[in-house]
Amino acid sequence: MSADTDTNSVNIDERKTYGSLKGLLLDLDGTLIDSEHTHLAAYRRMFAAKGWRIAEEEMEIFKGRPGPEVFQSEPGPWSGLDPEKLGLEARSYVDIRRDPPRIFAGAREIMQLKMPKCLVTSAWRQWAQLAARLLDAPTNLKVISQEDIHAGKPDPEPYLVGAQTLRLPASSCIVIEDTTSGVISAREAGAGRIYGVATSHSQTALTEAGADLVTDGLQELLPYLGEELAC
Repeated sequence: MSADTDTNSVNIDERKTYGSLKGLLLDLDGTLIDSEHTHLAAYRRMFAAKGWRIAEEEMEIFKGRPGPEVFQSEPGPWSGLDPEKLGLEARSYVDIRRDPPRIFAGAREIMQLKMPKCLVTSAWRQWAQLAARLLDAPTNLKVISQEDIHAGKPDPEPYLVGAQTLRLPASSCIVIEDTTSGVISAREAGAGRIYGVATSHSQTALTEAGADLVTDGLQELLPYLGEELAC
């Protein structure tokens, strides 16, 4: 089946249930903004300051995951040290003037949609709030960050908490994600619709993880979101 056929079939199916979708749960890093280089640069600066030699390929373990989780679960020169303290220390090396995040096309438009929205991110709250300002987000935007959850993605807790924050069942929410772990989290939470953007993982991987529709970027999702908002 061609990509065009896949997209059209999803569009037809979704129009039947648009009216039941009331909230928008948004991943942040990799979905709305490209900040991978920002965070990896901070880790590199911290490791250099400590004299830790970390090969570039080993930096992959930090992509899309909270620092404390990596420091706790992955072997490295940090073994035996307090992962929470290391996570806090890594934040101090973030420099958005030196390594500014990039706003993905379509992200600001999504922020202006007339629909209750919540950021659901593995990042820390201060970073999420900074990103929200860069995105020109509305003042009533809700934020669920790593401080608000016990188990990160792919556990369903982040999206369950996000839906609760909007005072909606997860089945009434649309999720937009860029990673397989995020898609699995949304699926296990029972999200009403899961849209993937293939900025970090392939379209095939996101589809196999459970995304209902996968596009190359946010702008391609806007027509679908517009139809849902019209109901």
